[in-house]
Amino acid sequence: MPHHAHKVFDEIPDRDSVCYSAMVVGLAQNSRSVDALLVLADMRHRGFASTEHSVSGGLRAAAELAALEQCRMIHGHAVVAGFDSNVVVGSALVDGYGKAGVVENARQVFEDNLAWMNLVGWNAMMAGYAQQGDHKSTSELFDSMECQGLVPDEYSFLAMLTAFYNAGMFLQADQWLTRMKVDYGLQPTLVHYTCLVGAMARAGHLEQAERIALTMPYEPDAAVWRALLSACAFHGEADKAWSMARRVLELEPLDDSAYVIVANVLSAAGRWDDVGELRKMLRDRRVKKQGGRSWIEVQGKVHVFAAGDWKHERSAEIYRKLEEIMGEIEKLGYVPIWDDLLHNVEEEKRKEALWHHSEKLAVAFGTTRQAIENCKEFEDL
Repeated sequence: MPHHAHKVFDEIPDRDSVCYSAMVVGLAQNSRSVDALLVLADMRHRGFASTEHSVSGGLRAAAELAALEQCRMIHGHAVVAGFDSNVVVGSALVDGYGKAGVVENARQVFEDNLAWMNLVGWNAMMAGYAQQGDHKSTSELFDSMECQGLVPDEYSFLAMLTAFYNAGMFLQADQWLTRMKVDYGLQPTLVHYTCLVGAMARAGHLEQAERIALTMPYEPDAAVWRALLSACAFHGEADKAWSMARRVLELEPLDDSAYVIVANVLSAAGRWDDVGELRKMLRDRRVKKQGGRSWIEVQGKVHVFAAGDWKHERSAEIYRKLEEIMGEIEKLGYVPIWDDLLHNVEEEKRKEALWHHSEKLAVAFGTTRQAIENCKEFEDL
């Protein structure tokens, strides 16, 4: 419970590097990434010496946010503090750059630390390629890892399966799952099977994917059915999407994303009676669409936005910029696509809901004069 930990941390009169490091790592491990980075910044501001744990925890937080500049800044600090040759920090850097999508930077760190890189670092590098669907580089790295005498584990195979899933190559995913069991004696977990089911469903083999979900040695969780639901929606299979949505909602009745996905598929198919049933289900279960969050990084600082957010100190400027942007794209022929679950909402409120999405606010902030000037100043340093 990170909030309790933070409360205890705040009450400690004489904090030291160990306290700060524990707080950074704890927040990062519990997906409180922004808070973890704030604690790390406070630690440095107060003059406490960094530790390998505070640096690796900060990198983990930056990786989850895919915050490239934060990763680069912590990398620079790690070099100055002498942690750049530490295997834990090196692995975290590979993970951070990989999740930020800058695999060339991840590979450079990986190569620089290759002499002492452990299995965690190899898996992180493979995961970086897998995220991009670069199955060739992932496979090559897997073979190189074995040549170094390292024994692949379940995370190594998860990287391989993820690569084939993102590349839409279900036959290869199936072969690697078999190889994992037969050649390496490793028992695939539910997440490995989810990759196979998702890859197969993406390729349009929906019946076969569902059959695997029902016959695998694990009870399918909501993530499995959600992968099938997304694939059914992609292929416009309204009946199967409705069936998969029911399965998701049996396990997670308050999952707003399942309602939204299936509502859009059903409305596209003209299934208005089913859409009406879905709306009634939403009302009866009192499900509310959860607002997403978007973030943008400017001069190493992460700015987080929620839909309709007015908490940012430059909100007035951001909304003026957003009005300007939306006005320009409407001149170019932009027509809003209403979410079918907003069908009964008056047009002005629907328009506001669409215009004030979190990602639109983040983009508007990124194009404000102040943000651009900050970026210019950062480049000139």
